[in-house]
Amino acid sequence: MIIERNVFHLKFGKAKEGIAVWKEILDAAKNSNAKYPEMRLLSDISGSSYTLVLEMHINGFNDINPKNAIWVTNEKFQELYQRFIPLCDSASREYFRIEAII
Repeated sequence: MIIERNVFHLKFGKAKEGIAVWKEILDAAKNSNAKYPEMRLLSDISGSSYTLVLEMHINGFNDINPKNAIWVTNEKFQELYQRFIPLCDSASREYFRIEAII
């Protein structure tokens, strides 16, 4: 199992609006016919302010490209993501292999 972690550093004062857009994206994913990985949305409570993290649980590297294809071909996601872009200063993506779960 792999976790894809997308870290977004939002502009000052834009966390509430950014979270709302991502909740719309997650609702659209949940209500669509496509199969999406398990996802969770996190916001900071300490450390760097205005940080938003989207984590996706992916079975393996072979599942990354099909997942990305669904994201870029869904018009609703594209529309919502275009609303999110002006709220964001920077972003990064990391992949972690889960080594153990207790």
